[in-house]
Amino acid sequence: MTWHIGSIAIDGSEVIYTWIAIVIVGGGLWLAARRVTSGVPGVAQGLLESMFEFIADLAKTNFDPDKDTFLYEILVFLFCLLLATNFEGMIPAVHSATSNLNLSGGLALAVFFLIQIYGLKAHGVSYFKHFGKPFLPLLPINIIEELSKPLTLAFRLFGNILVGDIFMELIARFRPLLFVLGGFIAAFVWWGFTAFVDAIQAFIFMVLTMAYVGRAMADE
Repeated sequence: MTWHIGSIAIDGSEVIYTWIAIVIVGGGLWLAARRVTSGVPGVAQGLLESMFEFIADLAKTNFDPDKDTFLYEILVFLFCLLLATNFEGMIPAVHSATSNLNLSGGLALAVFFLIQIYGLKAHGVSYFKHFGKPFLPLLPINIIEELSKPLTLAFRLFGNILVGDIFMELIARFRPLLFVLGGFIAAFVWWGFTAFVDAIQAFIFMVLTMAYVGRAMADE
């Protein structure tokens, strides 16, 4: 599905898959927040609370999630969104939105700006002095290192999810043959491995975002 705006071609399926994930994650978190109880939590609330506490514990090594709740909420939403978009590729005839470099690159670029915003928030204009440390001649290298952060984030996520999607598509295409030859066990194992990789990549992206922002906020 391709949309054309003048001479610009846009992959409409990527946009649709991305918004589906956003609606599911945003709506799911909103409903979960509305149904929170102070009594004995249900299974869903218990799992969400465990995830929130786990991310909060990780965040404490970089910033105080109780003081900067907005950043903490961004990290939680980012992790959930990446899980949803990554897992889309495990649905027959659907591919992961993050297997397209446009979304992976867009998310990485957003993280890059988030790093600079929180660095400026914590240190003001003096934040940019760290690019010249420990010696001013290292300025070009430090700038290249900073610019490499969104590139590595984007290509790591994009490459791993794309490979998983390609194999899932091949398995779906040859599923009848696989079952006839007894290869359904291998297909099931690969499906589980792909789910594991999807979850790990979402976690790595979130943790690196947390670390980069935390480093920018740290005292110089």
